Amino acid sequence: MQETQFQCVTIIGVGLLGASLGLAIKHHGLAARVNGVGRTGSPSNQKALEIGAIDQIFTDPAAAVPESDLVILASNVGQFPALMAAIAPALKPGTLVTDVGSTKQQVMKWAGKLLPATVDFIGSHPMAGSEKRGPENARVDLYRDALCLICPPKLRGRGAFTGSRVSAATKKIEQFWQAMAMRTHLLDAQQHDQWVALISHIPHAAACMTALVAGRNEEAGRAIAGGFVDTTRVASGDPAMWTDIFLTNRVQVNRNLNVAIQSLRKLQLAIRREDQQAVLEFLQLAKQRHESLLSRRDAR
Repeated sequence: MQETQFQCVTIIGVGLLGASLGLAIKHHGLAARVNGVGRTGSPSNQKALEIGAIDQIFTDPAAAVPESDLVILASNVGQFPALMAAIAPALKPGTLVTDVGSTKQQVMKWAGKLLPATVDFIGSHPMAGSEKRGPENARVDLYRDALCLICPPKLRGRGAFTGSRVSAATKKIEQFWQAMAMRTHLLDAQQHDQWVALISHIPHAAACMTALVAGRNEEAGRAIAGGFVDTTRVASGDPAMWTDIFLTNRVQVNRNLNVAIQSLRKLQLAIRREDQQAVLEFLQLAKQRHESLLSRRDAR
């Protein structure tokens, strides 16, 4: 059990990620009170209360945050601008604001424009999740042993947001995620979006493409085995969430989709020509790069 870090934490969005976060905060004793914010009439609101992820539910974001020491945006990224605008007038000076979004450059721009200079926004991306949705699938250990990428803001245009404040706010956010048994890594928003495009966003697009192609013949489903299930698992993710992710990281996603398409065309041409050596070299290079990537992960 960790020492309480905050008197009040507000989680905006009580789906899988938000509810799991609430469970973990309570489990580790990181806050005296946890507020949740959900959509009016959403069944997730009551479910999040029932499982003990939050202490109180609000449907008005501005009403939930005035006493909060930490506010966490855990909704779809596309909802962030409206939420930031809604809570901005109600945030007390010194409030920490972070998120669990999968893209960062656009999010940091929104925060710099929409949040007051008296609060501190530090971008967070816990590399944890599931293709499942809703607080009914929340887990207290969802974030345990995972990596959290943390993006401090650039100082330019932040007014009173001085270097020392950036450092102090970043340290508090680091300690928050580390208290939930996560590893942390600091990087800038541009590098973040480059990395996640390669290791998350393009793989998701590839999984969806595979499911779309295979789904043209439903009878083939009778022969599905582990390889197909492993390769396409994430294609069951929330389409609305992934629409926001692709569009808010569109530069990096588009750039790497072009690389992927060129690689597939190269393989297609080699197969069409029955070029055994070219096919073999394609597969050998893919195997080598896959093993190299995993070795870097295991070494961290």
